[in-house]
Order: sequence, then C-alpha cells, then structure tokens
Amino acid sequence: MGIKGALAVAAAFMGALVLPGVAQAQEVGDWVLSPWRGSSVLYPGVIESRTGTLVTIRFDDGDVETRPASTVRRFDWQPGSRIACLWSDNKWYAATIRSIAADGFTMQIRYDDDGTIENTNTGRCRTR
Repeated sequence: MGIKGALAVAAAFMGALVLPGVAQAQEVGDWVLSPWRGSSVLYPGVIESRTGTLVTIRFDDGDVETRPASTVRRFDWQPGSRIACLWSDNKWYAATIRSIAADGFTMQIRYDDDGTIENTNTGRCRTR
C-alpha cells in the first residue's frame, strides 16, 4: 500500500472516531447547529466566515453571531429527529420531523401535544 492508500485508511479510521453530536471544526459553507447567545438550545445556520477558532454563523432565521467553532456541530436533522418549533402563538412546542424537502430548508413536522401536522422551515425550529 502506498502513502496515498495509507492516508485514505487513516482518514477513514479517523472519520469513524467522530461521534454524532460532538462539536467539530467547521468550514465556511457548512450547515451547522449552534447555540444562540449562550443558550442551551441549538439553532440551524450556515458558517459565513472563520477566523482562527471563531466562526460567524448566519442562522436560518437571518440572525448572525460569531462564536467559538467548538460550540457548533454539523446539521444532522432528518425525518424522525426530535425538535421544537415556533407555533403561531410565538411559543415553542415539541415536534418530530416527518419529511425534509430537497432544499433542506422546508420541512413537514408533527407536533407532539395535539398531532397537528404543519409545513415549516428550519429557521422556525431548534433542538438540544
């Protein structure tokens, strides 16, 4: 096995050591989940820039914040993921993702409390 093969094996092995939900270094353009202003919940957004260990995130709701890269993780929502979404009364309610459109932004969710099914977008939802 040549050096390229050994590097490929090492990269595959190291990739296997990355645990879901563990904070990882992120790159510009990556879709991530990040706390907003020190909260314990995570909101989806895209990394706009990186300076050293800091990343600037444009959240899916339009807000922007710069924070340590170690506090963000890759966006991992999929059908079946448990999230909370903002209802028309401006309160957060637990829900489950039923489907995500090809744009990755539009979702169909089902609220836990009454079973209501709603089409929404990632900018109106969050997770822990």
